[in-house]
This record gives sequence, structure tokens and C-alpha cells, in this order.
Amino acid sequence: MLKRTKVTATLGPSASRPGELMQLVRAGSDAFLLDLSQDSEMVWHERHEAVREVEGMAQQPLALLVDVPAAESSLPEGASIATAHLKWIADHEVDYVLVPVSQGSHTIAQVRNALKSAGSEAAVMARLDHGGNYRDIDSIIQAADGVVVTSTGLSELETWSIPVMQKMVARQCQIGAKPCLVGRGILHTMLQSKEPSTSEVFDIANVVFDHADAIVLGAETAEGSYPTQAVEVVSKTVIATESLMEITDRPIKVGFGQPPNTAALAYSIRHILKMQEIAAVAVYSHSGMTARLIAKNWIDCPVLGLSDLATTVRQMGVYHGVLARQMKAPGSTAEMLATTTSIAKMLGLVVPGDRMIVVSELPLRATDNANAFVIETIE
Repeated sequence: MLKRTKVTATLGPSASRPGELMQLVRAGSDAFLLDLSQDSEMVWHERHEAVREVEGMAQQPLALLVDVPAAESSLPEGASIATAHLKWIADHEVDYVLVPVSQGSHTIAQVRNALKSAGSEAAVMARLDHGGNYRDIDSIIQAADGVVVTSTGLSELETWSIPVMQKMVARQCQIGAKPCLVGRGILHTMLQSKEPSTSEVFDIANVVFDHADAIVLGAETAEGSYPTQAVEVVSKTVIATESLMEITDRPIKVGFGQPPNTAALAYSIRHILKMQEIAAVAVYSHSGMTARLIAKNWIDCPVLGLSDLATTVRQMGVYHGVLARQMKAPGSTAEMLATTTSIAKMLGLVVPGDRMIVVSELPLRATDNANAFVIETIE
């Protein structure tokens, strides 16, 4: 069974060399997080190169998330990110930049503008490090490319509201069609132990039940004694939990200004799956928005996300249930269908006789607003 809820492992002394990262990928890690508040630029570069080397070795896209510290008072007025961090990000293949949003959605706009000016195409994720972020959560979700629930922000809330807030954020991210990551030091016991506590396993399952997109392991992989085992525990718990979930009966009306045609198409696909046996859904687009919208409907089959852009392919690494691959931009619909089918067969998502839904925009490359799909019978 494919693991749908993704795992992001934080890089550090315990996990930084290519061999170590390859073990984490084999254990179930889909993405890596690099903390720019630690170590030096040389160390950041070495870890970046290790991720990209393993990406080639594993022959699968690996999203690289970069965590930047809060803007310091010493920064020039209006600056949202340190110049050194900004330059380093622009000079490397970074897929997501995680930022604390003390000023809410205004912070996100500042960071996005700074990245664009520096020449970086990285997406921006809001780290919910402040209790006040939860009062502003809708505007933050709309402004950001995703959010990360952290223990720091939750600790500022009233204790009894903490579980509700995590579920609420995950729900609003479904509506907004944005990734929701949960990074709360879930496997703290595994810093020094090969086995998790029962409560930690329950916590992992609850993240899955909350419909989050990914679980972020922090010190567990960066500094812990058993980083590979920690990733294995999360992966196995996720798979066991998802196998018991009736995910096709949970409708979501995607909102927050998402393209209405694409949202309607994504919503309709989950109903087609109730009426027909569909082995997989393949989506070709430039930005990955269509794959994200389909993923947010929690359909009960694999989603193959395809794009001609490497950045888009890696960013899909934190989309729930999406297996992302890069392909050459097709010159015709027939070529798109043939290539998509070939990739799906190669990955073992479909076999001859299966039916697969293929989604794209028509005419090809004219827009990123998907408006067509076909049901292909695999030959």
C-alpha cells in the first residue's frame, strides 16, 4: 500500500551525508528540512548537495524545505529575511522557505517579494509559531503556499483547545487547497530509544486522521540516535492508519479563490471513483495546482503528478498522496496521454486492463486551469 501522508526529515549531525539520507528515503522520507539558524553556509551547501545527490540516486524528486529564523531587529526597515539567508536560498535549489509569521499574512507577502527580487522561485510556507496566528489563520492560509503547525505556537493556546486547533488548521488547509504540515516533535522518545511510546504512535495516527499532508520530524532525525528508525515508525504508522480510513466519503468544497473550473473538476473525480474502478489519476500541469486540488479531495487511489518543471515536481513532494515525476512538455494530447501512461506503468501504478484518469489543461500549455480529463484503459 502506498503511503499518502508524507514524511519530512530534518537534516543535522545524525542525518546529513548521502548514505544516511538514502537510508531515510528508503525508510519513507519524502522531503528534507534544512534549518538556516544552525551551522554555517558551508554546512548548508554540503547538505543541499547531499539531498540533490540522493535525489539522483533514488530517482525520485525530493522536496527541500529551508527554515529561516525570525527577522531580527538589526535588519533594515521593511526587511523580512536576512540578506545572507536570502542570497543562499537564491543560489540553491530550494523548494519551500518556512518563515514565522509574527505579522500574519503581511510577513508572507514581504518574504515572497524578497525571494522574487533575489531570483528565487521557492514557495513560502507559514510557520505557526505564535498563538495569535490561529486568529488570523484564514488570511495566512490564503497568502501562503502552505502552513506548518508547531508546538511553539500551540503551547501559547489554552491547553484544551490545542487538539481542536490542529484539526481546524488541517481542515482550513483542505478548503484552501494548501499543504498542512505538522512538526511538533512527535517522536521525542526516539531521540534516545529505538521504540516510540504508545502515546506518540497515537499522535501520529491523529495527524493522519486530521487530514494533514505531512509529518515533520525535527530533532528526531537531525540529532537523534535512531533517525532511520524514527522515519520507519512514522511510515508504518501512517500506512496502518490510512488502511483503515474511509477517505472517499469526506467531501470538501475547495474555496479561498482557487480556480473554480479546476476545483469542480477535482471534486468530480472523487465521485467518478465511487462509480468506476480506477487504478490511478494522472495530472499534467505546470504549477501543480491541479494535483494539489485533487489531493485535497482525498481520493482513494494514487495520484501521479507530472510537470515539465523540476521545481513544481519537487514541491509536489509534500502533497498528500501525490507521486511526482518530471516529464518533457508534450507537443500534443496524444503524446501527453502516451507518456503519462508509460510513466504510470513504469511506476507500477497501473497494469494492462486497468483504467486511469488523465487530467490536463486544453489546449496544452495555454493555461494552468485544468479543464479536461479522459479515462484511459491501459493496454
